[in-house]
Amino acid sequence: MLFSSNRISKVVFLSTLTMALLLCSTATKRFHTAFHCSLHPRQVAFMAGGAAPRHNICPTDAHALFRRPHLNPVQVCKPHHHYFTTLQDANTSVEDSQSDNDQPESKRKTRKQRMKKTKAVNLTRIDKVLAHRGVGTRSQTFELAKSKRITVASHPDAPHDERTRIRGPKDKVPFDAPLFLDGNLLPGPPPLLLVYHKPKYVLSVMKDDPKYQDQQRKHLGQVLDQRYSQMHPVGRLDYDTSGLILFSLDGKLTQMLLHPRRGVEKEYVATVQGLADEVKLAQKLSDGVETTEGVHTAKLITVTPSDGPEGDDELEEIMMIENEEEDDEEALDNYSGPHSDVRLVVSEGKYRMVRRMLANCGHPVVGLRRLRHGEVELGDLKVGEFREATENELEWARDLIK
Repeated sequence: MLFSSNRISKVVFLSTLTMALLLCSTATKRFHTAFHCSLHPRQVAFMAGGAAPRHNICPTDAHALFRRPHLNPVQVCKPHHHYFTTLQDANTSVEDSQSDNDQPESKRKTRKQRMKKTKAVNLTRIDKVLAHRGVGTRSQTFELAKSKRITVASHPDAPHDERTRIRGPKDKVPFDAPLFLDGNLLPGPPPLLLVYHKPKYVLSVMKDDPKYQDQQRKHLGQVLDQRYSQMHPVGRLDYDTSGLILFSLDGKLTQMLLHPRRGVEKEYVATVQGLADEVKLAQKLSDGVETTEGVHTAKLITVTPSDGPEGDDELEEIMMIENEEEDDEEALDNYSGPHSDVRLVVSEGKYRMVRRMLANCGHPVVGLRRLRHGEVELGDLKVGEFREATENELEWARDLIK
C-alpha cells in the first residue's frame, strides 16, 4: 500500500520532533548537572536558602561531563572534603558558617591573625640566624654551625638538659630562638629600630669614600656595634648637624620613613643669628620658602632667645655653610649679635633644607639638632649613645609597613 504524501510528511515531522525532544532532554540534564557543579559557592548557598559557604566547588567537573557524556554525573562529581557536589552539602556548610558567625566579634580570627600564627612557626637556617645577629659572616657562621658548638632552647634560662644541639648549618630554628655558644647565651636578634644620638662631625654613612680616607673622617660604621651590623641608617644628617638618627632592620620601613608622600615629620631646633619674629617667621615658613632646591614649607613651633653656638669649633664649620641670599663667610665668622633658637617641623629631607630655608628668611643657622623622627624622640639620650626603640615606637613603626 502506498502512503500518501501528507501521511509521509506527518511521519517525518513527528520523527524529527521526537529526536529533537530527546536531544534537548539529554543536553538539559547535562547542563543542569554541570551548572550545579560549577556554581560559585555564594550561588549554591543562595539556592539552598542560606549564607555563603566557606569552601569552593570543583570547577573542572562540569568540563568533564561535556568531554565524557557517557559518564554518570555521580561518577564525575565525586565528593571531596573541599568541594560541594549537592545542595545538601552546601546546606551543611551553611550551618557551620552560621555557627561561626554567631560567635562574638572579638573571638573571630581574621585572616591576618591566622597568617600571623602561621608565620610565627616559620624556621630559618641556623647560619643565617647567627649572621643576622652579628656573630660573624655567613661563611663564618656556616663553619661555626658545623662545629656543633651551638645549642638552642625554648627560653634563655633553660638548663643544659633542655637544650638541643645543632647538628649542622642546614638545621632550622625559629628566628628569635635563644641560642647558646659553648653554653654561653648569644645576643638576641637586632631590633626593628635603633636610636642613635649623632654628634657633630660624624658622617651619616657606613663607610667613607676612599678618596677622602686621608682626612680620617669619622662615620657611622665605626660607632655601630657588631651586633647591629645588619641594620642601616635611615636617611642622613649633615656632617655638622647633631641629633637623632634611626637605624632600621627593614628596607620597606626605611622607605616609609623617608618618602615625602608618607609625610613622616622631623622636628629640629636651629640656633640662628638675630632675634626672629615668631609671627612673621611662622607665616613665611607656612607659605613656603624658595631655595635652589625648590620651594619648601615648615611648621614653626616656638622661637626663644639663645646664647648662641655651643663652642668656637662650630663657627669654623659654619663658615662652610651655603648662604643663598649673600655668600658672606666673613660676616658669619665675625657676627657678635643676638641669637635665637627656632624649633620647627618639616616632612621632607632635602639636602641642607632647614639651613637654606632659615637663611633665606634672614636668619642664617649656626647650629642644628634633630629632636624627633615620626613618633621616635631623642629625649635625654646622651650624645654618642644608642638605645633600642620602645614598644610604643615599635608599634608605630609596624603600623607603617602593614
